[in-house]
Amino acid sequence: MIGKTWVFFKLRMLQISYDKSALFFCYVLPVLLLLGVGYAGDSRIALAYGGDAATAEAKALVAYLDKHELVKLERYADAATPAREALQNNQLKHYLEFAAPGAGAPARLYANSLAENRVENTALQSVLDGYYRKGAAPAGPQQETVAIGKFGSKIISLLPGLIGMTLLIVGLNGFGALLIEEEHHGLYKNIKTIDVSPVPFLAGLFMSRMMIAYSVAASLYLLGIFVFGVPFDINYLLLLFVLTLGAVSFLAMGLAFATISPSVTAFTGITNFVQMPLILLGGVFFSVKALPEWVQWIAVGTPLAQFNTALQAILFDSVGFADLGKVLPQVAGLMGWSALALLVARFRFRW
Repeated sequence: MIGKTWVFFKLRMLQISYDKSALFFCYVLPVLLLLGVGYAGDSRIALAYGGDAATAEAKALVAYLDKHELVKLERYADAATPAREALQNNQLKHYLEFAAPGAGAPARLYANSLAENRVENTALQSVLDGYYRKGAAPAGPQQETVAIGKFGSKIISLLPGLIGMTLLIVGLNGFGALLIEEEHHGLYKNIKTIDVSPVPFLAGLFMSRMMIAYSVAASLYLLGIFVFGVPFDINYLLLLFVLTLGAVSFLAMGLAFATISPSVTAFTGITNFVQMPLILLGGVFFSVKALPEWVQWIAVGTPLAQFNTALQAILFDSVGFADLGKVLPQVAGLMGWSALALLVARFRFRW
């Protein structure tokens, strides 16, 4: 049994090496997305402002900043979250607070301490100093740095999201789609003629896809460390456990869809119907918290969102086995999805 499984595993790995499109979508595309989306965005400096902006001096500064080509000015109107707390959570990068008349300095500039914002902090200070030098004041308001409570980049959603999305694609398209295509090409019948059970056949394919999952996750994580400053002092054993559980969940889903699909066309339709909502609700390119509250309740139960949430906690919140309870709901959810998919595949698979 082990020998046959090893033979099928080597055949699958050889098959992957000749499939250039699969290699591109598994290894090149996620890296391009991480670099492109990680650096992409509005080139202007986002500056929120609040306080008493009704004075003539405040109105003049607001009008100047609103027209400045380097500044994207907007009024901060979130009454539920104080501006300082928003800075600590990286919801805000820069905040200009106007003081009441007679309260001393007319305005105070706050910036969070995230390293990736330092260039913007300096540029914004120069913009304000340039404005005040045109008037009577020698310089604009000096910055006050607010320490962030945790790693606060958009990479916090993007890195786990891209790892999870790639594992989902491998499970549905690299596992399930391949199985149903080979079945309809008569490969099952040919293999049965040499008296081989489905166990080594499926195990070899499963092992090859797990190798892809591990290598993709490792390459994206290393890119995050060396390019975006992602923390490297994490619990790697727990990371391996969650990666394995997530990969198994998506591979099991691919197997289940292959067993219930009557044709290759039907499988394509099912995966297209399922895959895009999972990616949108999984928080791949943006936080799920940006969605309406009722949609968030739906997203919490999806396997990709559960995987991304657990991975995010391990990579950025230093969650380990000592505080496993923080990701226990997500781990239990992934186990449930795996069990359900494998149960469907068990009763529907025909050799």
